[in-house]
Amino acid sequence: MPSSVHPVRRRQERVYPRRDTHVQGLRAFCADITATGSVLRVRGPAGLRGATVEAADIRAVTALLIAALAASGTSTIRGIFHLQRGYGHLQPNLATLGAEITTIPGGP
Repeated sequence: MPSSVHPVRRRQERVYPRRDTHVQGLRAFCADITATGSVLRVRGPAGLRGATVEAADIRAVTALLIAALAASGTSTIRGIFHLQRGYGHLQPNLATLGAEITTIPGGP
């Protein structure tokens, strides 16, 4: 049955060596993801659940925001201010699509 198939995806980062700052946060959402050096392994599909996580950079906050939108339940993401560096209109655009996003002031 296709729904019981659990493919494994591997990605190797060759440009930016620390592009895995989102892995721990994705695990908090119950994603089956591991990082070994520059190689990420993702096993899926996985039912994501709401979590409280913290983003260290713009790539991480974007990945965690997408995971939060796909997850069941409520999520809290600290470090959302990173989106303003390059994706300042992402939150309002997602809201027009029906995403319920609340921003609480704070951060550096």
